[in-house]
Amino acid sequence: MYVAALLLVGVVVGVMAGLFGVGGGFLMVPAQFWALGLLGVDPETALRTAFGTSLAVVIPTAASGAWAHHCRRCVRWDAVRWMGPSAAIASLAGALLSTRVPGRPLELLLGLVLCGAAVQLLLQRASCDLGGEERTLTRGGYLALGLPGGVLSGLLGIGGGIVLVPLLSLVLRYPVRTAVGTSTPVILCAALGGVVGYALTAPAALVALPLSVGYVSLPSAAALALASVPMAQLGARLAHACPPRLLRTALAGVMILVGLLMLDVPRLLGL
Repeated sequence: MYVAALLLVGVVVGVMAGLFGVGGGFLMVPAQFWALGLLGVDPETALRTAFGTSLAVVIPTAASGAWAHHCRRCVRWDAVRWMGPSAAIASLAGALLSTRVPGRPLELLLGLVLCGAAVQLLLQRASCDLGGEERTLTRGGYLALGLPGGVLSGLLGIGGGIVLVPLLSLVLRYPVRTAVGTSTPVILCAALGGVVGYALTAPAALVALPLSVGYVSLPSAAALALASVPMAQLGARLAHACPPRLLRTALAGVMILVGLLMLDVPRLLGL
């Protein structure tokens, strides 16, 4: 049942990775966290295992999506070659930090990041959809732009695309399809850095989870990737068929829904 659920999540994650330029971690993390909880894994271990395993799946999924967007000439490699390394280093630092702080604040942070980025997308000016005049940055500017997505990627087990896509649209004025395409290889780099951080952390509690490397569950990652990698190709095709405004609104809606679930508002209010 657990494997079947992961395969289903992988299908959805793959489509969204290609469609929205995100790693899909914002779906994989909650799904794994709740599933591991039902299997009796303690919340702290379940959350960090969800983070590490999610990033492991982001790597092949983002690679699949990046290739599809590259073939459609929607990747600005001049930005990727500087944003990618900075995102990877920041993600490694975020992953190491994540293993040393309590779990509940991370749940709340993930929920707030998702809702905040969604609102930012919805408030984005229509001119971004129409393309406008794209901006270029210095090397330092691109390096700095890769840091926020990288830190959040490692800290929260998400690819970072939910932050990068709005940033690329707002700061560089990329059309939404270009922002989605450029985000994908950057989150691939961020995921690589984050996985290293989670794999190097191996608490004794993880002996209960077979075939794990640190906080990365290999069986779970394999099940998710099996479905997500081919579906990322389908998502990329859909991204180029959907109107940009609809694409942006749909992504924002999904982010708000998952963000509210992670915030667990009744729990916050003590209900």
